[in-house]
Amino acid sequence: MRAGVLWMLMMMCLSDGKGQQCSNKTYLKVSKLSKVNVSCPSTTSEEMSYQFFFNNSPIDLIHLTRRDSVKVPFSGQFEVTANSTGEFICRSEENYPPPHIHDCHTTEVIVAELPSLPEINGSVLAVNQSSPCSSPLIPEEVMWMGSGVLLVYSLSITCIAILLWKNTRRNEEDTNDYINTRPGEFRKPG
Repeated sequence: MRAGVLWMLMMMCLSDGKGQQCSNKTYLKVSKLSKVNVSCPSTTSEEMSYQFFFNNSPIDLIHLTRRDSVKVPFSGQFEVTANSTGEFICRSEENYPPPHIHDCHTTEVIVAELPSLPEINGSVLAVNQSSPCSSPLIPEEVMWMGSGVLLVYSLSITCIAILLWKNTRRNEEDTNDYINTRPGEFRKPG
C-alpha cells in the first residue's frame, strides 16, 4: 500500500502536468491576422466530440452524432485567425461505440511580424510605382536555347540507338547457323 502511494506521488512529481501528448504536431509560420486551418483527427465512430484549445485553454466543444450507417472517416477542421503565437490543439473523443478513444492534433502557430517593403529596401514606393523585381539567375532565352539543344541531342542519340539495334539484329539473323526447317519444305535463298 505504501509503495503504491509513494509510486503515485513520484509519478505525479515527475510528470509535466500537460496530460495527453499529441502524436501529430504541425508547425506554421504566418503573418498577423492571417487565416489558419487547424485539422482534427479523423474518426469513424457514430458519436464523437471535438474539443478545441488555444494554449491549453478551451475555446470550443462540438458533439456530433451520425445518423448514417456507412463508416466513412470524418475529420473536423477549425479555421482561426492568428493573432498571437501559440499552440492550437484539437482533441477528438469517440463516445460510441465503446471503447472510448482519445486522439489529438497539435498545430503550433508562430505569428511573425513580416517587414513591409519600405523596411526591406529602405525606400518608400509611390502609389503608381511598381516594386523592383530581381532578375532571374538564368535568362529565359538561355533556358529555351538549352532546352532546344537537349531536345536535338536526345533525338539524335535515340535515332542512332535504333539504327544500331536494327543493324545488329539483321547481322545476327544473317550469321545464324541454325535454321528451323520442316522436311519437304523448300526455302528460297534470301
